[in-house]
Amino acid sequence: MKLISKTTNKQGGNVIVVPEDADDLWTLYNLISKNDEITLKTYRNIRPIGSSGVPIQGAPAQKKLITLTLNVLELNFVASERELRIKGRTLNALPDVPLGSHHTANVIIKESIKIHKDIWDSHDDELIDSSCSLASKAEVGAIVLEEGVSHTCLITDSMTILRNKIEKSIPKKRRGDSSAHDKALNTFLINTSLAAIRTLDLINLKAIIIASPGTLANQLMEKIFIEIDKTGNKDLIRCKSKFLTAVSSTGYLQGLEEILKSPTIKKQLSDTKVQRNVALFDEFTKHLNLDDCKAFYGEKEVEKALEIGGAIKVLLITDTLFKNDDVNKRKHYINLVENVKNDGGEVSIFSSLHDSGKQLDQLTGIAVILNYPVPDLDDDDDSDDVYESD
Repeated sequence: MKLISKTTNKQGGNVIVVPEDADDLWTLYNLISKNDEITLKTYRNIRPIGSSGVPIQGAPAQKKLITLTLNVLELNFVASERELRIKGRTLNALPDVPLGSHHTANVIIKESIKIHKDIWDSHDDELIDSSCSLASKAEVGAIVLEEGVSHTCLITDSMTILRNKIEKSIPKKRRGDSSAHDKALNTFLINTSLAAIRTLDLINLKAIIIASPGTLANQLMEKIFIEIDKTGNKDLIRCKSKFLTAVSSTGYLQGLEEILKSPTIKKQLSDTKVQRNVALFDEFTKHLNLDDCKAFYGEKEVEKALEIGGAIKVLLITDTLFKNDDVNKRKHYINLVENVKNDGGEVSIFSSLHDSGKQLDQLTGIAVILNYPVPDLDDDDDSDDVYESD
């Protein structure tokens, strides 16, 4: 995300930013709240106006690029389509757009958007600062496959995006004759190789992971290297060192969670946020399984741990809890995060578009890893654990 200007304080303010990819759209989805004001370029279907000053009935509408200021009513992010749709009520009157009319805008990548908030909090600042920092946007490519199906994905700090899926029927090997099987498999691997080179930005990615049951990942990597060599592109050829293979039990997207836990992959990706969150969630679940009183989930348990002082090692919290139209609930979680930081604890915010974030959401969306065991922290807490999130 490119920051054009920022004038904010706790009483509110404005920012102008330019989203550059789908990850930035997800950031905007988490940044923009109901009743914020946004100014952006958007397409609107306009009917021709007759001499009487009213739209001509039956005349075909024309799509026109206009600049609108909207009071936000609703947001919807569609990761698979890489779209952020914002429904709002117009605050500026144009010749073709009446004041107060409703419009749904698709945020356009590479076009600026101005956001005004009456309340600007620390979480908003962190979203802007992290998304506009190139160092924080480490990205990883991944190809997960088994015979006959492959998934090429982009893994960012915030989400896993499926860029390409290939399915091909692979005949079974026959006794004494595997030619049909080998031919189909070879075609499948070549098609997957070409799709990966075409859909992944190999030059700018930190690493590209290939995972499969058995040795298929190694076979695919060899095919990709052959196709890269054919291009003669020196920059692409240098990218061959970024590839690494791993073994997964499946060629479907569930295999991504497995490979991110692999010691080899962890070492390669140790400085990325998504890998850090996977490692933290692993640590959390290990403590839960050991029942050593060093891991708890639920809002009341977290608040009790915070009251002890110095007990919280890491607070795990999903971005879902910050996406709340209730200002008081949002403030509550932001204050909780700030109090943990002030008490010397680490705070890790999980994206609900990653598997680890989804799993944490199922455990109320908030949890802690403690510096030392605190027995009976969850006693007498059978009532509501956490605020409901959108």
